[in-house]
Parts: sequence; C-alpha cells; structure tokens
Amino acid sequence: MSQQESNYIPFISNQELANPMDLLLNEEWLRKSIQAEEEVGGNIGAGLNWASGFSPLLLNPELFYRLKTLRISLNREVRLLLKDWNLGTATSIASAIAREKLLERFRLPTSTVKEHIQAVLQRDELFGEEFISNHQVLRELLGVMLTEKDWEMIASVAADSLKQQIMNQVLVERISA
Repeated sequence: MSQQESNYIPFISNQELANPMDLLLNEEWLRKSIQAEEEVGGNIGAGLNWASGFSPLLLNPELFYRLKTLRISLNREVRLLLKDWNLGTATSIASAIAREKLLERFRLPTSTVKEHIQAVLQRDELFGEEFISNHQVLRELLGVMLTEKDWEMIASVAADSLKQQIMNQVLVERISA
C-alpha cells in the first residue's frame, strides 16, 4: 500500500457528501475531520496529487508546466491511437479508461515510469508548442505507462460497451417489428 493510500481515511458516506451544509453542522464529522487531518500532519488535498511521485518537479514552475503538457499530450495521443484502430462507438469509452489508467500512473508512478517521464521532461525540443507533437516519443511512453493488464481492461470495457449497444439495437428492432 502506498503512502497516499495509507493516509486515506474514509469516514463519511456518499449520502453525507451530497449535502455539504449538513457537514458543517455535524459535530461528529468535524471531529473526525480534525482527527484525520492531524493523523496526516495536515497534508490533505483534492484533485491531482502528483507530489507523491514528482515533488521536486512541482517546485520548478517550468518542469510543472512540462509535466502538465506531457499529461495532456499523452491523453491526446492515446485518443488518437484508439481512433486509428477504428473501434467505432467503443472508442469513447476505451479512451476514457485509458486516460484513467494514465492518471493512475501519474499519481503513483513506478520507478520505471518515473524515470521515463523525467527523461522526456528534460528534452527541451518537445516543449515548444501547446502539445508534444512527437508521436514516437509519446507512444514509447504509453508503452511504458500502460501495462498489458491495462490494455486488457481497455479492450474488455470497449467490448462490453459495444455488446451493450448491439443488444440495445436488437431490443429496439424487436419492439419495432
């Protein structure tokens, strides 16, 4: 279990999340929140948490910008790659799962992923535009970041989505006939 996961302390249900005003008046929730914050030394946050894997990069605005550009470029590249594979209507869901997996790797990178990302971030020639346009570099990095298990999940979700669409069409055709 990573440090990030071990610091996570669930103490409210999804139903409680639905009404933030009630939380402000809930003494038990407030007590648990204070306790949770103290247990992690005040280190709580929301959204992208790249600090666990890339804390030195975040201190340098230029490298942080490059990391952000790289993440956006990888999302774009995986979408283009899946589009090239002509998955039809399953492209959208496959892209969403791939982006999810990439985000997981950015949040908790393995040492190999971290090394490859840092090597790309050092290449000045890649960061002159809004996106990284070198498809070879991006696809090599995708090959490191997305595992075979990730690709199996992407394929499975895409296949399930397509199957569901076909079954929905079959039902519509039966009703229409």
